[in-house]
Amino acid sequence: MNPQTKLTVRPGLRQTAGRKGMGKSCSLGRIGSCRTLEHFIQICYEHLEECAGKFKERDQADELVCDRRRRSLQEIVDQSTATSLTHGDLGNLERIQLLDIVRWGGDLIRQIRRGPRKRVSIPVRLYLESFSQTCAEETLIREVSQHGAALTCSFPIIVGEIVKMERMDTGERVECIVRWRERRDGTTLYLGLEFSRYKNFWRLHW
Repeated sequence: MNPQTKLTVRPGLRQTAGRKGMGKSCSLGRIGSCRTLEHFIQICYEHLEECAGKFKERDQADELVCDRRRRSLQEIVDQSTATSLTHGDLGNLERIQLLDIVRWGGDLIRQIRRGPRKRVSIPVRLYLESFSQTCAEETLIREVSQHGAALTCSFPIIVGEIVKMERMDTGERVECIVRWRERRDGTTLYLGLEFSRYKNFWRLHW
């Protein structure tokens, strides 16, 4: 695939004049039929933007949809990686765009639900450690998966930060990473935590 015309996507910018107003929803089948590198990059960005919009809408209820979304994103990441490695005539802008697609696709894959959710009521204690002190807060888990949990918290915490969680009923502890956070009703902070290491922390049958 040799580019015929230059794409207007600037390095680091994912919403550009070249793709605004196109009004076409990207389907994965279109990626395999791309005739130029320009078209391939354009279709990848369209699909990533579509998936990112679904995440903002918290549209992850259907497990089959989540699985299809994960596979389509993984295909984009794999094809973009292969393209960057096998095309020796890439320009600097094209290399930057492909790297951006790989990174963005990887970020979105990590946000996709990897299994069913269960409604529970489990008391836990969160620990946030810093250089100067360790903060602790007790809260109630309302929704869990095999890989993590969603909960409310008042910690001044950011996405990507590491926290430790202790079950107050069993005393078990696990290290977690904050995958998402959002403030609802203007006050309550909700966090999505993912276990650093997989284990059946909740002792549930999935």
